[in-house]
Amino acid sequence: MITTHQYLEKYPILKDSEKLIVGTIHPHNHADFALPFFYGNVASIWKILSEAFPGDLQQPLTLEGILTFLQKKKIAISDVILKCERTTPTAFDSDLIPLELNQQILSDIKNSNITEIFFTSGFQKNGAFRLFYVNILGKRITQDIRQKREVVEDTFFGRPIKLTVLYSPSGSSNIGLSKSKLFLENKDKYKDSKKPIHDFKVDYYRDKFDIK
Repeated sequence: MITTHQYLEKYPILKDSEKLIVGTIHPHNHADFALPFFYGNVASIWKILSEAFPGDLQQPLTLEGILTFLQKKKIAISDVILKCERTTPTAFDSDLIPLELNQQILSDIKNSNITEIFFTSGFQKNGAFRLFYVNILGKRITQDIRQKREVVEDTFFGRPIKLTVLYSPSGSSNIGLSKSKLFLENKDKYKDSKKPIHDFKVDYYRDKFDIK
């Protein structure tokens, strides 16, 4: 099963973008997506951001609403894989084999105002950060990067750009997130919540993406 990216050419990184969300590649059956866009299969990241910024991104979610939100916040979105083979018909990054990486992303970032890049998956096999940092930039992931979940790349793009590995918006990440240092440090804030991990994610994404 070969998956070819459907959205990179249609939604390029704009030159006035200040922040960038980077994932791997969308699931294969894009025709069945709730929204014909990045993360449109389950829209988890858009649901979180709509709760984080209800005045800017309202529900029910629409493609037009998401595009308006991204433009207002000067956020671009892209992926690191142009084409992949899937060993099983799932949406898991671990079940794909990258065939062609998105090398164009480097010049697009250089020619923009981007100062921070957010990765929706990190250090695991085929994680967006790993593919970008190791396979595209040719860098090595250190233990310090793993611990901090961020690093500043200050040589390649002609200006310093912060690379941040987000906590995944996916619901499947909740168990791991509940054991994370950051959540444990803030868990008392959510002690009365019926959805503590979800509410933590909403606050976390609000903090990361709110551009004053």
